[in-house]
Amino acid sequence: MSAPDTNIERQKTRHITMLRGIWIGLLIAAGVAFVLIVSDDDDQATAPASAVEQTG
Repeated sequence: MSAPDTNIERQKTRHITMLRGIWIGLLIAAGVAFVLIVSDDDDQATAPASAVEQTG
């Protein structure tokens, strides 16, 4: 069942702040995920050969 008195314009103004907050949160989450994926540190690739031999 739908509401008998639906004013779309009023609903837009009431929800725009929450929708903007959701979009900002999604953008921040995507940015954090991107940084974590790009900055994947591979310790064996940057470690000196002697350190790799000792741990292996």
